[in-house]
Amino acid sequence: MKIPAEVKISDNGFVFNSKTGDSFSLNPSGLELIRMISEEMSLEEIKEKFIEKYDVDDLTFEKDFYEFCSLLKHFQITLQSDSLEFN
Repeated sequence: MKIPAEVKISDNGFVFNSKTGDSFSLNPSGLELIRMISEEMSLEEIKEKFIEKYDVDDLTFEKDFYEFCSLLKHFQITLQSDSLEFN
């Protein structure tokens, strides 16, 4: 999963897609996730960091992560070469 060059992410969680003109605000955990995605960390690496930092189990994290990734794709914040790719 890649974040295209036209998507800009501020330090306070503001996301702007210059291609579509859409903007979004992320909460702190969403900002943390999108930064890890932009660093091309694997799902396992991201999951490990989140489980260490937050009180969340594997299943809940994966469900929330996949939902978050689906929203990013829907709003063209990320590009995926494969519809099942989440890392």
